[in-house]
Amino acid sequence: MRRGSLAAKGVALGLALAAAGAGASGVATASTGRGSSGGTTVTFAGLVGEPPTYFFPMYTSAYWDTGYVPWASYLMWPPIYRWGNAGRPVFNEGISLALPPVISTDAAGDSVVTITLKKRRWSDGRPVTTRDVEFWMNLLRVEKTNFAPYVPGSFPDNVKSVSYLSSRTFRLVFDKHYSSYWLTGNELTQITPIPQHAWDKTSAKGPVGNYDLTPKGARAVYNFLQGQAQSKSTFATNPLWQVVDGPWHITSYNATSGEISFGPSPTYPWPQKQKISTFTELPFTSSTAEFSALESGTIDVGYVPLSSLRAIPSLEARGYKIADWTQSAFGGLIFQYAKDDKAAPILGQLYVRQALTHLIDMKTINDKIWGGLASYASGPVPNPSGRGLYVSAAERKDPYPYDVQAARSLLTSHGWHVVPNGTSTCERPGTGASDCGAGIARGAKLSFNVIGTESSNSEYRLLQYLVSSFSAVGVHSNVKLVPDASLASDAAECIGKTTCPWDMELWMGEWPLGWTPYVETGGNTFACGAASNYLSLCNAYDDKLIAANHSSSDPVKALEQWENYMVREQFQIYLPIPPYRVVAYRSNLAGVTPLDPYLQIFPEDWHTS
Repeated sequence: MRRGSLAAKGVALGLALAAAGAGASGVATASTGRGSSGGTTVTFAGLVGEPPTYFFPMYTSAYWDTGYVPWASYLMWPPIYRWGNAGRPVFNEGISLALPPVISTDAAGDSVVTITLKKRRWSDGRPVTTRDVEFWMNLLRVEKTNFAPYVPGSFPDNVKSVSYLSSRTFRLVFDKHYSSYWLTGNELTQITPIPQHAWDKTSAKGPVGNYDLTPKGARAVYNFLQGQAQSKSTFATNPLWQVVDGPWHITSYNATSGEISFGPSPTYPWPQKQKISTFTELPFTSSTAEFSALESGTIDVGYVPLSSLRAIPSLEARGYKIADWTQSAFGGLIFQYAKDDKAAPILGQLYVRQALTHLIDMKTINDKIWGGLASYASGPVPNPSGRGLYVSAAERKDPYPYDVQAARSLLTSHGWHVVPNGTSTCERPGTGASDCGAGIARGAKLSFNVIGTESSNSEYRLLQYLVSSFSAVGVHSNVKLVPDASLASDAAECIGKTTCPWDMELWMGEWPLGWTPYVETGGNTFACGAASNYLSLCNAYDDKLIAANHSSSDPVKALEQWENYMVREQFQIYLPIPPYRVVAYRSNLAGVTPLDPYLQIFPEDWHTS
């Protein structure tokens, strides 16, 4: 569905503003600020209402968001394997902490992975070793259910044994044969060395030990670190968080506003000699405030709201360059299937989900809300700019095109009394082919609790569109508006619960979230019991297809079978995904582009020209 670029669109919409913009402040070459040490300071707009409020790379679902994981945690404690290279959704060997994995199969038919760490040092000069990997693994094993990417049966459950062969090499034996593509993209990317020599403690004043070597000790260490991770007032002063193996370490943090600054780690192998000395992420309470800072020239890297694309020529005249941040992502209207939830029996009916999808005109959404610039896929394998990897032919089409009459017929033929602009009710309960379906009582209403946001003008308009469209066949929406930054935590609050206060949630940033998995195969988001299964979905056939994704000798074929099933079932409604942001950056700030499709940032590559 993508047509042109946002930058070009903005120029076409507002070319006449260029002269006015230049006249307001003059045309000048933009320049970054100077740090206290004389080096260059670069300011970067953080997510609106979503500054980092937590510090620990074994993050829980509540903190599995862009503002923390790729924009803070990965700057300091990257996992051993990284994806995203030169703007492409591919494996990045260059910045990974380990050499590419050597994957083989043993006599029992199980996958064996041998990994050798590169020579890296912690910021205090100590080498990064397999003992740091062991520390991570020991904590993860005792607290795996709290780790956001955890899926029961997957990592680390599927690891039969780990052998630490030397200070730099370790070996994992898995419980069966797995696709090397899936292992490298989704399982091994969870391993994150953390400094055992500095963090293996159970209290702030206690000594460093080897507590992690027993389950009881590992749990005590984990609890201590999690407590420290939530103490915002000490983020910049806590000596724990100063020991990093990434390119950056924290230098200041404002616990009230959320402003955070980083300085270069002296032991990191920097890609170029010329670098910035301070990288600051500025918090904003609204997109309007952020855009005002951009227009006034007080920020180096910021965002242009879709509603303000006409200002692009003016920004360019002030010394900014413009780039689209295309994302490898999916999102949309999430349905809730918690087993005791009152809406679950209704949303569990395929004909209901088909009817709801028939009420949504994907082309209108793209053209009227996203300016014709969004990417669309009718399933969970992302299709950025129509060029997604492994997107099946079925997923490139709308399975249930906009058709109000078809939606009405599906409901009436299954026993519903349809009341346009009112609330439709079940008149024919039962499990027959023309009945409402199992678990749906006589008089049950098509009335749902819906969560959305008004923080984003475009997403609020999209929510209004969905509510209006659903009302055409008597689907009533009880809307609760929350800040954009609350969408992830509101979705996560129902994971593992039997009931949920919401039945639907409009969330355009559903995946990626925390940057493993890099390859969407369903395990983290749709498998029964997955730590980030926001839908509380538990479908046996879905789980079977997901398992095939992970172990098939023909992973492309297995992935296609799964995504085609997800397209047909529409367990959630997938909506057109706009570029993540329209980015404006100083014209003399090099290295910002190409922007990463996984929404990671690499300020270690940035420098002034």
